[in-house]
Amino acid sequence: MTTQTVNTPTETTGSMWRPLRYDDLPALHALTLAVAAADGHDRVDTLRSLQDGFHDPWSDPEADARIVRLPDGAAVAFARCFAHPEPEHEATAWLWFDVHPEHRGRGLETAALAWLEARAAQRLRGAPAGLKRTLRTGAPDHLAARIDLLRSRGFTPVRYFYRMRRDLRRPIPAVSLPEGFTLRGYAPELSEALFRAHNEAFADHWGHEAETREDWEIFFVGADNFRPDLTVIALDASGEIAAYSFNRVYADDNARTGENAGHIGQVGTRRPWRKKGLASALVCESMRRFREAGFDMATLGVDAENPTGALGIYTRLGFEVAWRFITFEKPAAG
Repeated sequence: MTTQTVNTPTETTGSMWRPLRYDDLPALHALTLAVAAADGHDRVDTLRSLQDGFHDPWSDPEADARIVRLPDGAAVAFARCFAHPEPEHEATAWLWFDVHPEHRGRGLETAALAWLEARAAQRLRGAPAGLKRTLRTGAPDHLAARIDLLRSRGFTPVRYFYRMRRDLRRPIPAVSLPEGFTLRGYAPELSEALFRAHNEAFADHWGHEAETREDWEIFFVGADNFRPDLTVIALDASGEIAAYSFNRVYADDNARTGENAGHIGQVGTRRPWRKKGLASALVCESMRRFREAGFDMATLGVDAENPTGALGIYTRLGFEVAWRFITFEKPAAG
């Protein structure tokens, strides 16, 4: 990963942008909460998640992140780009930027995005030769101003993702694993096998690059929202992992929104075991475990064009679209 930096966007906005520091994270968390309240986001990183991800293997906070703070300490704008350290299929940089609702319309959004585009393009110049170099970011479909900004800078929509919800007070279909498969809960000794199964199951999904072991330890089994007691795994007759539902609970978001939900984080079926009903069985088992744990709602996210037919599975099991997110992209400069 190159650590060379591009110029920080101070002239355009008159604001003092500087690299992100660890002690900025409480202020950044407060900024993300203000943005969520204004824009209707149902997911906000906890302070611990921000702390765990500060030294993200995909993003150097010194080179790849910028923040604006006022004299009173409040954060009003933030920008950070992320790129896989060893891409194999496509060199993609993901751009994240937020501006406090009270400080929008003053050029901060444009300055943040312009800086991100330049920095991300610089990052991607170090990617292996021959890979397509792409910038990606996104917006909920109801945020017209953000969408207009992205379009004005040449980003075009390429993919749609849904957040879906399902009321657990309604009957859960009596779907179980087919004969020859065994249901297992998560245990630490399964972590390595589950890590490999996850990368294999998602290898043909749009935009996926294999998780590194560091990613797995930080953002999966080490995440503060991971619920090993609610995660379910299907083993075949030989004991191999065939499919899994990696489940989470966003306790802070539940408290903030008043929703009492368990979240089906990732559902994966390895290719040799697809089309056997494993995903449906694991989703139903997840819902049953959520209900037994006292939750009255299940949520999940899905690529609307998922090649495995996941959207159809979730719809048949009673999930309904609650929130739509658009992914935009443009070629990286240079």
